[in-house]
Amino acid sequence: MNRPPRVLFGMPAYNRPDALSRTLESLLSQTCTDFAIVIVDDQPTAAVRAIVERYQSLDTRITYEANATRLGMIGNWHWAFARGLEIHPTIEYFAWVSDHDMWHPRWLEVLVAELDEHPEVVMAYPQMQRVFPRERRAITRLSDTAGMTSPIARLRRAISEMTAGNAVYGLFRVDALERAGVFRGVLMPDRQLLVELSLFGEFRHVPQMLWYREVAGVFSLTRQRNMLFSDRVPLHTYVPPPLQHFGILMWDLVVRGTGRPTFGRMAGAWYSLCQLWFATKREVLHDDAWWRSVLATEQK
Repeated sequence: MNRPPRVLFGMPAYNRPDALSRTLESLLSQTCTDFAIVIVDDQPTAAVRAIVERYQSLDTRITYEANATRLGMIGNWHWAFARGLEIHPTIEYFAWVSDHDMWHPRWLEVLVAELDEHPEVVMAYPQMQRVFPRERRAITRLSDTAGMTSPIARLRRAISEMTAGNAVYGLFRVDALERAGVFRGVLMPDRQLLVELSLFGEFRHVPQMLWYREVAGVFSLTRQRNMLFSDRVPLHTYVPPPLQHFGILMWDLVVRGTGRPTFGRMAGAWYSLCQLWFATKREVLHDDAWWRSVLATEQK
């Protein structure tokens, strides 16, 4: 009888038959082979199904399920994690993977070693390149909280320095990811998740080029609303994102008390207020702030 995998790749797929084969090749070529892949397809097509079935015939580690109705990006990312745990309940580490990016063969080997060696680290991620149609650019805004024992210090750095769209494709400890709540119904859900996760442990950046990310387009809140939700866009998404994230933290850490036993509700309230302050300061100062994208859209 085969031993259950330690690692799960959860793929929230959405109609990329042009790139899916090369993506699966890069994942199945990992030098660390102790993993499974669960694909949840939010826009099933015959072309995608044919590609997956071809690879399933060669590798039994792949599971594919087509969603009966469209879930939207938030719902599908959440389902990739939840369904993956239903199928593989004993996994230790989890990573979201797209249906169009490329992973270096040593990606999993390197990041598993980091988490195995450092139990205080809840997420590890590598250096990466952004892949444009005519060029590639290495990301320069990186964040590492290794060795930082203060939750406030980790929170501040995660908010002020982290590029969430890159770090959210790192390798996570499953138990920490569950405590942080996976993906929530807010704008910039990747940033909200990582900010909350930073309170439960350290992030470690590995300075090796191990991931190649296709860049889809210019950031905009309107585009996010269309992609994140399957039908009606919630009214609270028109509130500034830092306030949306503050509300989630208050609900989790103060009302539900999910910080325990690491910290109590009073500490959770303080961390939530610190998040609001740090995030508001970041939005005023940083060149990629959400309100700048709103102004740029309105001026077109």
